[in-house]
Amino acid sequence: MFESEEPVTGVQLATDEKLTTLFVSTTSRIIKLGLSRRGQGLPPKTVEDSGCAVGCMTLDPNTGDVVVAREDAIYTYSLDGRGPPKAYESPKSMISIYQNYIALACPSSGPNGRDPEAMRRRFGGGATEALFNASSFVILEPDLRVISHTETLISPVRFIFEVWGDLFTVSVEGKVSWPSQFHECVS
Repeated sequence: MFESEEPVTGVQLATDEKLTTLFVSTTSRIIKLGLSRRGQGLPPKTVEDSGCAVGCMTLDPNTGDVVVAREDAIYTYSLDGRGPPKAYESPKSMISIYQNYIALACPSSGPNGRDPEAMRRRFGGGATEALFNASSFVILEPDLRVISHTETLISPVRFIFEVWGDLFTVSVEGKVSWPSQFHECVS
């Protein structure tokens, strides 16, 4: 159905009454492929000439839109095209939709945007490892005007998932975290 020399970073299905559309993100573009009910699809169409990183594409179950996180903003794509971007400037490594909120994992870019590797060499290597591997986990309300919850995690987030109405994160080391203060606010 789709071949590319660039790596595929995300795949999401969006449906309406007439057509199922497969959204595919690569490192440099977003493509949509219309899938018919009879197994024959429409040719790929480039929706955006900017792609996204692995983990930075998800489906909003409330609206049916595909949501993409890039460093400058959060973008939504429907079957009709791209919606208006919502600015939230920060490096992002993962996005998820939780109820009506947007959950983001944001890796550390080092102090004041400096290179963390250079700082480790300068200040003694392993002693500063935890400080420079810290990442933040942010939950934003849908319009991105209010930060509903934020916390600093010692290691980068590997997965974000929802079980029984609660939101969890799993770190690279396999530790499960539950933002309990946020749960208490929306319950």
